[in-house]
Amino acid sequence: MKGTAFSHQDGAIVIPRALQEELSQIIKQIRVKVERGAASSVREALIRGLLHHGWAGEVALNSSSKITITSSKSGVGLCLQTGNISRMYADLLKLQKLYLDSSIVAGVMIVPSHPCAKVLGDNLANATRLEAELSIFAKVITVPILLLSIE
Repeated sequence: MKGTAFSHQDGAIVIPRALQEELSQIIKQIRVKVERGAASSVREALIRGLLHHGWAGEVALNSSSKITITSSKSGVGLCLQTGNISRMYADLLKLQKLYLDSSIVAGVMIVPSHPCAKVLGDNLANATRLEAELSIFAKVITVPILLLSIE
């Protein structure tokens, strides 16, 4: 698969270039056919790639919470969303909370591109929508975010 990037609040500047390149490579190495119902296979392939490159497994927001983000590495929190678009907002709030707690310095959101999401299923999170909404909520979502779309 290939991917494209969008920077919110200077995410592309704050996140080290080496991590950005690593994430791009992980996305490029996915060999799942984009077809209806394959969203969970795409997610599993991405998580395997992250773990292989030393990213943590799920990370809890705090010690007393069962709420988690997908992964983290070197002060960067990562949320991978291949499900319903409504979950995308929860991921943004999780990254914002971790940022405000100084647990991360930036976040990465990985979602399908709009065309990819349309093929994978109905009402799925997608980069076009997330990019537009990050612009709308720029005063609310202050965590630097690098949005990576999978195509």
